[in-house]
Amino acid sequence: MSSPPLRVLFLTPYFRPYLGGIERAIEQLTFQIQRSQSVEAVAVLTTKYSFPRVPQPDWADRDTTPEGIAIYRLDGFPRRSIPLYSCPLVWFSPFQIRRYLREFNPNVVHFVGDGWFWGHFWSWFWFRRRAGFIFTPSYHTLPLSRWWLRPINGFICNVMDQVVALTRQETEQVARDYWVRPSRQAVIGWGASPLNNPQQAELDTATSDSGKTASEETPVDILCVGRLGEHKGQGWLLESYRQARARFHRPARLILVGRDEGGESALREEVRQSGLEGEVLFTGELEDSELVDWYARADLFALFSRYEAFGLVYFEAMIAGVPVLTHDVGANRELLTRGAVVVPPFDRPAAVEELVRLVNDADYRRSLGQEGKGYALEEFTWSAVADKYLAVYQTATMDKSRGKNN
Repeated sequence: MSSPPLRVLFLTPYFRPYLGGIERAIEQLTFQIQRSQSVEAVAVLTTKYSFPRVPQPDWADRDTTPEGIAIYRLDGFPRRSIPLYSCPLVWFSPFQIRRYLREFNPNVVHFVGDGWFWGHFWSWFWFRRRAGFIFTPSYHTLPLSRWWLRPINGFICNVMDQVVALTRQETEQVARDYWVRPSRQAVIGWGASPLNNPQQAELDTATSDSGKTASEETPVDILCVGRLGEHKGQGWLLESYRQARARFHRPARLILVGRDEGGESALREEVRQSGLEGEVLFTGELEDSELVDWYARADLFALFSRYEAFGLVYFEAMIAGVPVLTHDVGANRELLTRGAVVVPPFDRPAAVEELVRLVNDADYRRSLGQEGKGYALEEFTWSAVADKYLAVYQTATMDKSRGKNN
């Protein structure tokens, strides 16, 4: 039996202009799978909210990106969501969901992220006999205040055709907390895109592998990418930098990239009190082209989040040839096997020692960066990730077709 052309619908509560890790993954997957001759159309079902829970009632119900991705947006009622949860805890019309599903008519529905249970349930309810359902939970440990999500996510996982974890560690967590059988699970990580910067060729020929001409006077740029808040650990990194800088043999800069999520004012005050105004740069949220420029300039990438289910930004740095410094939380130890230094979790002395070594030893930094680039290009490009998902989609649609015919 030949596989039908794929019509793939992704579900996420936020999509454009917000592009965090999950939304970035959806965007890159749509770009890649559209290139396959087996794919007829791709769309995203989302809401009229920007992250986090900010109503955007003037956004169009339907839109199409320049790349040809259809976007369907749901109205939420009431518009203001209670600030207790990352996804909008408001009512979305199940019948509007059904109308969009019928309009696009997917034969694959892919849930990305484990938080938007309303969209997940009603999409499955309306199209469970017509489409294959794939769920990539991007698992996070639930605090006690959100244990009410456990049976909901458990139900969603167990009615899926395939549950795709990002790491082997995550398969164990999903099996334990959401009661998913191993036969229903697969492991496919996220990817990273090679630099697409017209200035990069000039940088590569005019500079060292670390991104800048080697000089005792040239600052070592330490890049950190993530929303400025407690979860991403910029405060912890800043204190580690402050303790390490007296031992640097060269000047350095710490560049904090990301929108404010409640932590920027405290970070700026800490910078001021420490006398580091000339060494710590806040860029705010950047366009992709600007972020690519910073990856190209960076000598080192450092991030000490409380938890990372996958850590997409690590691989964005590595694919740009930038070595990584982080610690052993989430799946970091499993994933960052080359091109990175992973210290014990929240071990300040170890983090300071490695930061000093990476700033002072340009050869080590360069070697680590090239090792990580090779690793990322082998294992974590978006084209490789898309090929793996296309195989999962084909299996799900064929199984659904067999079910209809039996």
